[in-house]
Amino acid sequence: MSAGRLILMGSGEVSNRLVAAHRLGVERAGAREAVVLDTPYGFQENAPLLSERLTGFFRTSLSIEAAIASYRSDAEGEGARERMLAAVRRARYVFAGPGSPGYALATWRETGLAAALRKVLSDGATVTLASAAALTAGAKTLPVYEIFKVGAGLEWLEGLNLTAHLGLETVVIPHWNNTEGQGFDTSRCYMGRRRFQRLRAMLPEGMGVIGVDEHTAATIDFGTGEMSVLGAGGVTLSGADDMFVADGEAIALDTMFKLLETSPPAPTRESLETLPDLTEAKAARSAEMIAETLLRLESKAADGSPQARQTLRSALLEMSELAVSGLVEPAEWVGGYVELLVEARSRLRARKLWEAADGIRSGLERLGVTLQDSPSGTTWILRERG
Repeated sequence: MSAGRLILMGSGEVSNRLVAAHRLGVERAGAREAVVLDTPYGFQENAPLLSERLTGFFRTSLSIEAAIASYRSDAEGEGARERMLAAVRRARYVFAGPGSPGYALATWRETGLAAALRKVLSDGATVTLASAAALTAGAKTLPVYEIFKVGAGLEWLEGLNLTAHLGLETVVIPHWNNTEGQGFDTSRCYMGRRRFQRLRAMLPEGMGVIGVDEHTAATIDFGTGEMSVLGAGGVTLSGADDMFVADGEAIALDTMFKLLETSPPAPTRESLETLPDLTEAKAARSAEMIAETLLRLESKAADGSPQARQTLRSALLEMSELAVSGLVEPAEWVGGYVELLVEARSRLRARKLWEAADGIRSGLERLGVTLQDSPSGTTWILRERG
């Protein structure tokens, strides 16, 4: 599979203007759901509300569900960390957005998230980072809150450096054209031109900058070999020279790499082991097949395979979930009972005993079963319980 794409948004990640950028990333990756990382805003009291807002955006604007891969603090423990990583490794569309880049990096630093994101990017998935999360994408990260809000000295943090293995090693600056200063310069992500010049001089020699305007998305597609821009503003590429790429325009990645003084790596892609996974065993609902899969993974992990160890850890988390939900779908357990009640309700309705029929419907609804009447008969669905 060809390499995927990194989408960088300057701001406005849930605005109508950038829905098309999300949709492009979802469709090109063949994603059926979005995986949202809540770490950047995990320190905020309203973090659950922000998660609801993001899942609602994907459902309403893009007609796909979004799962929150939650890891709000390293105090949540190893289980939470591994569940987050397992969700990312399975994902075809990963999103992270507003919050604090410094907090996100400090929480992600020892988790292995950067490696997981590089892997899904290499395998054709889409990783979309907006605002604070976009700052973490590059080789260096601007700690904007610490400098702008707290008054810390100018410095750079080590970033996730997500795309160096694909040839792009640079710094990402969202809110490039910010004008909230009302009389003083807050462009360059609130740093202003004067302070940003000083920051730029602190970068390693030759390291380029990608500046993304507000309500604007830069789609860097390593599979098609181009960067395209969509939104209210444009993207500034600053390296050996400066180039502005406006809304609706695209440039070849070769041109972009040359301008930013970065270069594609030698084509020596890491060979990946073919490891057993639980998909087939779970589909067959076979405890024996699951046990065999886990034992094979354990053997490979014992032989020193880091990839097998990561896969085994993810498999153990899946097993913990199966310990609660079981191999059999809940709808299958209750199906016979529900069908008997649906049939009884139909007979009551035929006799025009509406109150008794409605009582069955209401009782099933309280138990999580929704009935749907149509000219061809009555069907039912069992809702997932929270």
